[in-house]
Amino acid sequence: MDDLKEYRNQLVILEQKAQEDFDKTVLSLSSGALGVSFAFLKDVIGSAPVSVWLLTIAWGSWALSSTSVLVSYYMSHKALRTAIEQVDANKIRQEKPGRWFDKITGSLNFLGLILFVAGLVFMIWFVKLNLEG
Repeated sequence: MDDLKEYRNQLVILEQKAQEDFDKTVLSLSSGALGVSFAFLKDVIGSAPVSVWLLTIAWGSWALSSTSVLVSYYMSHKALRTAIEQVDANKIRQEKPGRWFDKITGSLNFLGLILFVAGLVFMIWFVKLNLEG
């Protein structure tokens, strides 16, 4: 039984690490994509790009993706703090650990991923149109 409990504890630690790595990766990719796209626009496209609305949507998607991940960090902190309070009050088995903060954290992480991919799609579309013409 102790082996199973130790294994479970390891799984919890690994899950937390994986989520932290995911958040950092999405944040880094979104921020990096913004920077690279600025350089691309200046050096490759020049001063007369076409379909600028695609670029604007890509930038907006990446900015919102970064914001989503940053807010999820805060919500994760609140979920953990709430779970600690639930343990202290001996309510952890009667209530969802972290309450609604946990659900918001997961939703924001997924939203960050979706927005990053959307930004990528719009940027590829923008680049394709500008390199063709």
